[in-house]
Amino acid sequence: MIKKTLKLNGLNCCSCAFLIDDCLEEMDGVKSASTNYAKRTCEVEFDPEKVSEEDIESAIENAGYSVLK
Repeated sequence: MIKKTLKLNGLNCCSCAFLIDDCLEEMDGVKSASTNYAKRTCEVEFDPEKVSEEDIESAIENAGYSVLK
């Protein structure tokens, strides 16, 4: 398992954080996701053999948010 912290943009409220967590935790290979609205970060624990960091970033972007590089 790998744990990554991603910086996010576009969050407007705490509901946004819950939406991102739900979206990511539905993905095969993602063990957990914890998005912090105040810090604009998402800590994701995932299995890189099942899901890539790019897949995770795409899922966040498809939900309407941006991942900052």
